[in-house]
Amino acid sequence: MFLVQKLKTLIATAFLGAAFLIFFSTPANSAPAAASLPSAESVSVTKEPVHVETKTFDHSAPGPEVPLKGREAATTHANFGYDVDIGCQTESSKRNGDLYVGTFKVTRVTAQLTLPITLWLPDTVNKRLREHEDGHRQIYEEIYGGAEKTAKKQADEMIGEIFIGQGKTMDEAHEDAQKKAAIELNRRYCNEILVYAKLVTQLYDNATRSGTNRTPVFLAIRESFFQAWLMSFTKKR
Repeated sequence: MFLVQKLKTLIATAFLGAAFLIFFSTPANSAPAAASLPSAESVSVTKEPVHVETKTFDHSAPGPEVPLKGREAATTHANFGYDVDIGCQTESSKRNGDLYVGTFKVTRVTAQLTLPITLWLPDTVNKRLREHEDGHRQIYEEIYGGAEKTAKKQADEMIGEIFIGQGKTMDEAHEDAQKKAAIELNRRYCNEILVYAKLVTQLYDNATRSGTNRTPVFLAIRESFFQAWLMSFTKKR
């Protein structure tokens, strides 16, 4: 019986210590245009095409690079990449001992979304296991299809928010505020996209018994999305 690894989606946030959350600092003395409402100039979200890769490994001796756990036979990893560049405007500043403390308003958000997916399959993979893992890929891609809309909405909401930064110089305080804003935006994206992806793929594994039953993949996928919708609808009520 094949035991298939459940969701192994990765997210890069400062809290988890991952590496792809990128901050591009704007010099503190720059003067981005202030905006009380988002505009085409203040918010930009781009989405790169999905990149899918399949890797085969020796089932009898998987190397250390193969991310299997226990008796798992295969796995599919998706990395919902989120790179963000935050622009801030100084609202107020003061010196507190050896530190400078500033209040900064977010005036610009530029985000880039990516989704690399890797299917790890053993050299003995059969049709059912391959189709099951490809079902994970389909789920990730479908969720990614709406990720740009989610990221745009979150970026719009971020414009005008205030963050406090501190550092040995005002430049450092400015960068600190930018970093805090980027971490917060990343957290929001993670909570909406990653939590949802984890739920749907868990429901998918439940429906297919991790690929060991004969439930058609396309039906299991649709059932999983429907169940996730019902759960969110019930939660809201």
